[in-house]
Amino acid sequence: MTDPSPETRVLLVEDEASVRNVVARLLTKLGYEVSSAASAEEAIRFFDRGSSFDLVVTDIVMPGLSGIEMAELLKTRYPFLRFLFISGYTSRELGTAPKAPPEPFLPKPFTMQELSEEVRKALGS
Repeated sequence: MTDPSPETRVLLVEDEASVRNVVARLLTKLGYEVSSAASAEEAIRFFDRGSSFDLVVTDIVMPGLSGIEMAELLKTRYPFLRFLFISGYTSRELGTAPKAPPEPFLPKPFTMQELSEEVRKALGS
């Protein structure tokens, strides 16, 4: 596998500050340029201000807009934007069985290696 290009920009959307800080550090260590948002609404403001990203890594369950609702909204405006969904909830807790979480999905907790693999898959590299 190749290393990420230094221009690869990732927006991390996570409402829990401690988790957001850890995942942002992991993504930075993996070589990505990372911006962080504490909510879906804050993430949308990044785009409204003209920021662009290659990938949005988002928690699914957040106050206000969920990560899924945010992704649906952003996909209408940026159809080529890629997403990686993360959550500490099981698929059963995320929706009624047999509903599965959106893809690609990485359950929390995860290792740096698992994050690296899923980000690369989501980016298509």
